Amino acid sequence: MENVPVYVKIDQYQDLLTTLQAIDAKLQGVEKTIERITALKAEEDRQLSTWNENLGDIKGRVARVKEAFGRR
Repeated sequence: MENVPVYVKIDQYQDLLTTLQAIDAKLQGVEKTIERITALKAEEDRQLSTWNENLGDIKGRVARVKEAFGRR
């Protein structure tokens, strides 16, 4: 996008500032929401990893029990 001057009527200047402040506030809200979602996703990934490790452990134990009973 080129840097070209933007001309606004003086009577619209205050409206423009108000609108820009509102946009900035919305952007800050969106940024905070994204940060919360990112943190939740990281926690979810940690939990899924733990569950997967636990599942592997349980499967290994079941396999050892099956093996022990299969030898008798």
